Amino acid sequence: MNNFVIRLLIASVLITCLVSTLFGLAGSTLIGTFWGWFWVSLLLQVILFSIANSYLIQRDTETFQQQELEMIDKLAKFNVKLNCSYCQQPNLAPISVDQRNTFKCESCNQVNGISMQFMATSLTTPVESVKLPIENSNSVEFTVS
Repeated sequence: MNNFVIRLLIASVLITCLVSTLFGLAGSTLIGTFWGWFWVSLLLQVILFSIANSYLIQRDTETFQQQELEMIDKLAKFNVKLNCSYCQQPNLAPISVDQRNTFKCESCNQVNGISMQFMATSLTTPVESVKLPIENSNSVEFTVS
């Protein structure tokens, strides 16, 4: 754990013990013993803090999941400039990866289908440097690491 988390944990324990001590003193002056009030208030604080912490964690998790879903939804839809297959006029077509895509041409009002194609390519190693000597322009030196 880092230093900030340790300090925060120690401060939380000290505040909880201070509140329990105050309840213990107040309870012992009214009725009962100090330790009875101290332990009851300590237990009550731990239970209430656990319930509040569970609620906050659940709320934050739901908010985070909702934001993730909105981001995925936004990333799944984008616009592509495509030429109409009938009149060859450019159109801005909305694309969504989770459904069949079509667009209606703004020029000729024909409905066009959209197909996407994916292919694998080989990876190449980029050339690190190329030197062209001034006196002999026909020779080229490549350096590859």
